Amino acid sequence: MDAGERQSSISVDWLQGTIPFDRLEEFQYYMNELCGLECETYDHGFMGFQVSCEWHPFGIKLAWDVDKRNRMIHSNRIVVQLPGHALHCFLPVTLRRFLRDLSVKFWFKCSRIDLAFDDFEKIITPEEVNEYAEQGFYKGFRKHKYIGGTKRNGELTDSGVYFGTRGKDGGGKFLRFYRKDIESKGEINAFRWEVEFTKKKANSVYFDLAMSLSLEDLATKIALFIGGAIDFAERGNSGKFNKVDRLAFWEQILHHLGAAVFHSPQDEGSIEKSMDWVERSVTPSLEKIRTAIGDDVYYQWLFELMQDVELKPKQESEIAWYWAVNGEPAPF
Repeated sequence: MDAGERQSSISVDWLQGTIPFDRLEEFQYYMNELCGLECETYDHGFMGFQVSCEWHPFGIKLAWDVDKRNRMIHSNRIVVQLPGHALHCFLPVTLRRFLRDLSVKFWFKCSRIDLAFDDFEKIITPEEVNEYAEQGFYKGFRKHKYIGGTKRNGELTDSGVYFGTRGKDGGGKFLRFYRKDIESKGEINAFRWEVEFTKKKANSVYFDLAMSLSLEDLATKIALFIGGAIDFAERGNSGKFNKVDRLAFWEQILHHLGAAVFHSPQDEGSIEKSMDWVERSVTPSLEKIRTAIGDDVYYQWLFELMQDVELKPKQESEIAWYWAVNGEPAPF
């Protein structure tokens, strides 16, 4: 489905945490297989670690310490960091498996996870949400702040309303609602609701997602975490918050959250594109070989050639997605 045809989509937009140092080599191998390439190693790190590596062009990073003294400072663990554009490269089936593998195989402890909901229908603007917030028509956070506006030439800026406080003074939950269309320079034509979980809440949210029983279960949990982060309703004369008086726009948002699909590269139709590429670019060469060596030898050669092919996890996930959409081929 083209992004312009979507009504809404959900995604994991940031993931950060640590794994034990003794899992470093195994994790690097795992990521090499997942990304289909090896990482680049640097002699400098980040977040206080001594060295690091990165998988290009995804921006997936690891950082660790060389000497034991520094390892003890970091509890003998290494940091793992995956930005949104890397996580968006995963097909939904790969994302679910990756989240589970992080916990089961690598004992991942999450320190930050961002969950996002893109509203392509643009049900309400950040400016309008801020008007409701100014009246105190929300629950789930103690404070809010509006950032943005227009430039002198009248051009609208990357505006948004932010709920909660980040960092050590925050409660481990921070919500951003902003114009993703402007922030992404038109690449994603939507308004984004994005919840950032940190501290103990991050690990609790992550583990719940990692243990999802199915893709549907994972999608439902993401929607519930986003929709449950805040609520909007009018306050009566007493000033008390009453869900019975929930604002209409938030009812719409919750409805669309429940029907949201994963942000996923499956939209590119990788299987169909591969078939089209074979037809255009490979078929002439195959026909040349078949004509030269004859049908019997050709089909035997082709069969044996396919037996030696080992698919990478990303390719396997593309097949799984194709089957989910089109149905598995009938056995012969």
